[in-house]
Amino acid sequence: MRLGYKESNAHPTSSRSSRSIEVERQLIAIDEEGYLLDVDDWSPAVTESQAEADGVRLTEEHWLLLDFLHRFYREYEIAPETPILARNLCKDQNDCRWTKRYIETLFPGGAKMACRYAGLTKPVGRSCL
Repeated sequence: MRLGYKESNAHPTSSRSSRSIEVERQLIAIDEEGYLLDVDDWSPAVTESQAEADGVRLTEEHWLLLDFLHRFYREYEIAPETPILARNLCKDQNDCRWTKRYIETLFPGGAKMACRYAGLTKPVGRSCL
């Protein structure tokens, strides 16, 4: 898997400047902070590439959180705020270690980084904060 960055013009559906990453021989449009411009471009390989570039080793717990973010986003079309994320993971997994602090141990950039790895578009308002 090769992670490469290429400058490009703005994505047709976005007025933000963008660049691309290459994952499995496909160019995927991202914004200047690394968020996907199109959620449908996400794949586990994209997450693995981002994590590798950031020096993060993904574990089963990372994938549990990323799966929850995907399910929440599909239902509500927005990423959850961190307290909602932590509370729902606690209930969903029947394990209340899922706190803001614990999420930050998994993702050094906190929930914003988790949202980026989950392939969600850049958070707006308080989502993923």
